[in-house]
Amino acid sequence: MVMQIERELGKLWREKGPAWTSHHVQEALAKKELNVNDFSIRRLAENTIKDGYEWVASLDPTRRGGGMVVQEAIHAVDTSAMANITGQLVFSAIQDGMQLDELIGDTLVSDFPSNFQDDEKLPGISAVSDDFEDNVVQGEPYPPLGLSEEWVIIPAAEKKGGILGITREALIADRTGVLVERARSVGEALAIRRERSILDVVIGAVNPYNRKGEARLTYANAGMGFDNEGQAELINYTDLQEMAELFYAMRDPNTGEPLGHTPTTLVMGKGLEWTARAVIRDTLVELVDRAAAAGQVGSAGMNRIPWNLTIRSNEWVIERILAANGGPGGITAADRAAANDYWFLGKPTAAFVWKVIWPLTVTEAPNNSEVDFTQDVVMRFKASHKGVAGVREPRLMIRSDGTA
Repeated sequence: MVMQIERELGKLWREKGPAWTSHHVQEALAKKELNVNDFSIRRLAENTIKDGYEWVASLDPTRRGGGMVVQEAIHAVDTSAMANITGQLVFSAIQDGMQLDELIGDTLVSDFPSNFQDDEKLPGISAVSDDFEDNVVQGEPYPPLGLSEEWVIIPAAEKKGGILGITREALIADRTGVLVERARSVGEALAIRRERSILDVVIGAVNPYNRKGEARLTYANAGMGFDNEGQAELINYTDLQEMAELFYAMRDPNTGEPLGHTPTTLVMGKGLEWTARAVIRDTLVELVDRAAAAGQVGSAGMNRIPWNLTIRSNEWVIERILAANGGPGGITAADRAAANDYWFLGKPTAAFVWKVIWPLTVTEAPNNSEVDFTQDVVMRFKASHKGVAGVREPRLMIRSDGTA
């Protein structure tokens, strides 16, 4: 079946059209019914281009007899079918490359679709400032509620990407594996760059937080209007309790009311994860007879954490903490041990956003472009995404340097 894929796709392209065939390939790749390594770009060309066998042969003069010196350039060949299907393969390979096991950035932000390229005011309305103390008398009008404008600024988006080309030589030699591996490496590089961008914001190395026109640090003490920095070393549940006190002490800056959220996530480097998992998972509860005398009623346990926490950890957390040492974000970790002491508690998906201008996109270059003639690049694919990490509400994350 594998050897007939390209022939079947050529037949489908001619019978059902490009839209149906492209969707069919995309769906099959997404469901893992097809694998990018199952394809041959040479066989795709031979089966999806009109007179494809002759066209591929014409690319390799060594296979032609007669000692031809001057060969007419082929400008009218329609390679759109091959390029479209190959584009699906490239997209799938890049996506595969972006799925590194250790990436955590996507789980720490909520997507915020936007079409504003530059700094963007993210609007909102603050909570009402009235306390509803007065009773509304029957037949009397309800009192007006005081609303105040609330907004933060999300920074300008960054565009990342590159161009992959299939050369004449690669097509002749059928170097499909090289193309797939190169596409996967592009996906890996894009994913790592995105991971670092998100983590820089989450740990406070980069501080894009700007509320109502005032730029502030993401993690700060009371001098910045809130206190979300601690020094507790993560050893047992009492350290979580100490940090949770900071979390719950946060107040809405407009009303003074509690924020009403519960911590969901612990973020840290790989070294501290060993301890964190023990702190969260260790359970030893002693059951007692509640009907016994008052002096005998009680319980003993190692795990008293009142909420379920998810641990997010990877080596890039350590890398970014070390890179931020001594910078404006207030991180002081000159070595790996100090970087492993840092940990973060809160609800990151409510605290941080990823502004999406466009997600991963693969675009095909037009047929018979100039580089086809000047560089023997038969097909080109541009892979890119555009977005940026921003801070929506820093009061929903607490940072500890683990020094106390």
